[in-house]
Amino acid sequence: MLTRIITGLVMAVLVVLCFTSGPTWLQAMVVLVAAGLCLAELYGMALPGHPVERVVGIVLGVALLTVLWRAAEPPMLLMCALALFVPALLVVLRPMPIERAAFRLFVLWGSLIYIVVPLASALALIFDYGTPDGIAGHGLWILYVGASVWGGDTSAYFAGRAFGRHKLHPKVSPNKTWEGAIGGLIGSALGGLALVKATDLPLHTGQAIMFSLVGGAIAQVGDLVESLIKRACGVKDSGTLLPGHGGLLDRIDAFIVALPFFAAMILQA
Repeated sequence: MLTRIITGLVMAVLVVLCFTSGPTWLQAMVVLVAAGLCLAELYGMALPGHPVERVVGIVLGVALLTVLWRAAEPPMLLMCALALFVPALLVVLRPMPIERAAFRLFVLWGSLIYIVVPLASALALIFDYGTPDGIAGHGLWILYVGASVWGGDTSAYFAGRAFGRHKLHPKVSPNKTWEGAIGGLIGSALGGLALVKATDLPLHTGQAIMFSLVGGAIAQVGDLVESLIKRACGVKDSGTLLPGHGGLLDRIDAFIVALPFFAAMILQA
C-alpha cells in the first residue's frame, strides 16, 4: 500500500508540474508517450504472440494522434466521446458471457473505424469541404471513386478468369490470383481516368491515373479484409439484401476501405 501511495504521489506531482510549468512540446510529448504505452499494453493483452501487429499498431496510433488533434472541434469531440462511451456502457451492463465481452466491445468500436469513418470521407467529397466553388457538390467525386474501385473489380474478375494461374491469398480468398490483381489495377486506372475525361472533375491525367492506381490497390486489400471477416465468422455473404450478390457490404467493401485515401488526395489536389 505504501508503494502504491508513493508512486501515485510522484506521478501526480510530475503531471501537475508538466502541465502547469512545462513547455508545450513537453506536454505534447507526454501525451504521445502515454498513447504509445497504453497501446502497447492493450495489444499485449489482446494480441499476445503477435509482435509485428503490436509494433505497427503503436506506430500508426501515435502517428494518427499527431494528426487528429487538428480536427478537435466540439461536435467531433462529442461524437468521439459517445462512440467510446456508449458501446463500453452497453457491454459493461451486459457482460455475459464474460469470455466474449472484450471481443464484443472491440467489434463495436472497430466497426466505427471500419465503416463509419470511411463513409465520413464520402460526405467530405459530396459537400466538398475543401473547395470554395463546390465542384464536388453534385457527387461526381463519388462516381470517380466508384469507377476506380469497381472498374478494378470487374477487370480483376475477367483477368483472373482468363490468365489466373498464381493464387493471391488462398487462405483468405481462394479464387483470387495475382494476374487478376494486376488486371484490376489496370482497370482501376482506366476506369478512374475515363470518368475524369467524361466529366469536369479538376484532375490532371497523371493525378487521375495515380490516385486510381493506389486507391485501386487499397480497394483490393479492402476486398480481402471482408473475405477474411466472413471466413472468420463462417459465413458466405454479409447478407441477403442484393439477390445474387449477397449483402451491401459485399458490394462496397473495397469502396469503403479506399474512400479515405481518395478523399485525402482529392481534397488536397
